[in-house]
Amino acid sequence: MESKQKEIAKAFLQGVVTDKVREVYDLYTLPKFKHHNGFFSGDRESLLLGMIQSNKMFPNKKLTIKLAVSEPPYVTLLSHVQITAGKEVAVVHMYRFEGEKIAEMWDISQEVPQDSPNENGVF
Repeated sequence: MESKQKEIAKAFLQGVVTDKVREVYDLYTLPKFKHHNGFFSGDRESLLLGMIQSNKMFPNKKLTIKLAVSEPPYVTLLSHVQITAGKEVAVVHMYRFEGEKIAEMWDISQEVPQDSPNENGVF
């Protein structure tokens, strides 16, 4: 189950940056899915609509998953999101599963500085 949940979390995250947001939500989340993103109401539909709007605003957004860690029923993904040519963010998504469906999500992001003094980089 651990690797199945990890693959589902990856497929969900990669899918929400496409034009198939609703299909991805229907496939991978529970109807009672809730989230903790501070920019949207905590229900499933509010975040879903926010992702659709984000994809319309930034149609060339690119997401690369850098790390995936599973500790059932949780999966955590670290991703590099290139929103536009000068705006990049590092994002951590944490998912809580019930079986093979995502029941709950947390996300934390940090802008990637253009001139970071850290020789290790953000990733």
